[in-house]
Amino acid sequence: MIRAISILFFALPFCVLAQNPLQFIREKIDFDINKQRFSIDGIYYFLNDNDKEKRQTILFPFSEKSDSLIVKRVYNLTYSEHIEYKLLKNAIVFEFNILPRDTVKINIAYSQKAMKENDYILKSTRTWKEALKQADYSLTFDKSIQIESFSLKPDSLKNGVYYWTEKDFYPNDDFIVRIK
Repeated sequence: MIRAISILFFALPFCVLAQNPLQFIREKIDFDINKQRFSIDGIYYFLNDNDKEKRQTILFPFSEKSDSLIVKRVYNLTYSEHIEYKLLKNAIVFEFNILPRDTVKINIAYSQKAMKENDYILKSTRTWKEALKQADYSLTFDKSIQIESFSLKPDSLKNGVYYWTEKDFYPNDDFIVRIK
């Protein structure tokens, strides 16, 4: 009996630690820029590859101070529910549940004042310690502005929309759109 209890005490921590954390696996972001606003409408995919439901807290950073942003929505597309969030100085924080062996899509949409250099933070992806399996970006721009440069080279330009597609994406730089 004592041997069985000893094995249980020794093995239990390893079983608990063996549970995979939630994975951030994909993002699809539509950017839009005009003279007044730089808008971001993103869908973020999270995978719970475990046998137990998880509750996850997310700190979502902004490149600008939160008081200069308009947060349009934080919404769980998979479970069709609004997500309450707390506005911090340069971020929002929120929580959501994810069922066992499920993938959840979270939609975050916001806009900030357009500037000569418009930033979207990509490097925070590295905190997940794993590359995104896929990242898809598009940028629509108003004809009244001129794009000077991008921090990431676009894959294509079709009908006035720039597109990027990345596989196994572990970004070293943020997404920056410079306008004239």
